[in-house]
Amino acid sequence: MSAALSVVTVLGVLLAPQNQGTAPTNKDLEVALARVIDLPSAAERKEAVSGLLDLSQDLERWLDVCREFGDFEQLPAGPMDETRKLHVLGEEEETDLHLYVPKDYDPSKPAPLLLWGHGAGGTGENQHTLWRDVADQIGMLVLAPTEPIATGYSKEPRERESTLQALRWARRIANVDENAVFIGGWSRGGHLAWDMALRHPDHFAGVIPCIGGPRMEIGPFNNMRYLENVAQLPIRDLQGSKDDPRLLMNLRLAFKSLKKLRAKDAKFVEFADRGHDADLSAVDWAAFFKKRRPVQPKKVVRLAADPAETRAAWLEITGMRQKVQVNAQPRVSVRNWERLTEMQKREHVLKALAKNTARLEVTQKGPGRFVAKGSGITKFSMLLTRKQLGKKDKVDMRLANKPIKKAVRQSPKVLLDDFVERFDRTRLPVVRVDF
Repeated sequence: MSAALSVVTVLGVLLAPQNQGTAPTNKDLEVALARVIDLPSAAERKEAVSGLLDLSQDLERWLDVCREFGDFEQLPAGPMDETRKLHVLGEEEETDLHLYVPKDYDPSKPAPLLLWGHGAGGTGENQHTLWRDVADQIGMLVLAPTEPIATGYSKEPRERESTLQALRWARRIANVDENAVFIGGWSRGGHLAWDMALRHPDHFAGVIPCIGGPRMEIGPFNNMRYLENVAQLPIRDLQGSKDDPRLLMNLRLAFKSLKKLRAKDAKFVEFADRGHDADLSAVDWAAFFKKRRPVQPKKVVRLAADPAETRAAWLEITGMRQKVQVNAQPRVSVRNWERLTEMQKREHVLKALAKNTARLEVTQKGPGRFVAKGSGITKFSMLLTRKQLGKKDKVDMRLANKPIKKAVRQSPKVLLDDFVERFDRTRLPVVRVDF
């Protein structure tokens, strides 16, 4: 949609024919918003926000529409299989999507969802059988997309984006509780679950990686450097102790590091008599799936090196120093390297990569009051809700022990720019503050 489109043309695109030429109702606004959300690419959605603002500049109305967004139909209980073309990094990918609908699913009530990754060479079909009993017990949806290209986990951005697009599809056809989306997987899917959580932590309420792990290597696939991103997440990692020693070493280092980071709910469950296997019955899943992502966390920490992976809750890194690099190559003398044990080598790489990884931590101290600290950062933004602002029309920030005051103005554009991407009914930012 061209930004140069006239208001009349925009109305024609976004409103139903019978409502053109009249002042739009809230229902009209919701229909228009849904049409923009369903545009295939982020670029198209961003451009189409101007059309939404042509329909109404009333922030109060848009807040009401966003809070109540979603007109969901009843879905038949049981497994549901669809093949859809998902828009993935500028290309269309035909993807088999498998969604299990619990027996008491009520489209008027947000339901938890488990996004589950299948093993190498497998498919998402029938993966719901692992979770059907608990899904019916607690009313949880289970989404298991089939990876359309890779056999094992490719570790590539394409595969992560494909997974996010599958989740987007499920959230548009079912009433998913945005604060109760869990991610897990088996083998390949376990690797995927770790990678998704480490790079996109604020999408999830908990992580269940089984016989898969984070990556410890030199180059862009190393995600262990982002461990602090998941320190606040509930994690249940199930793993046979007789599996690949390198996988076990990475996992043990990850949980050792998480302990140092004071992760409150990260548990590594090993099975001494198993290899590339685990026992799902070792965890009380009904209790685990009661956990929820905090709507407005008081403190947000984000580690990043890739400019495409910088958002966490209401915080976003928008500029990084030159030393921050995805392909950072830590150096050590051959003599010193050869003296290290295998675990010490991993610890050395992890420590060295911290110097090439941006870290931002912002804590809210009260309405409109924040304290920030970080390294490797040149710019960042905060997307704040009315609750975070209180009655203030300014933001007080203490950054590097220096006070900064910024006047702010609530904006429907800020709200809609965020909502067309995330359609999160519980986090509705009205102000964007840049530092």
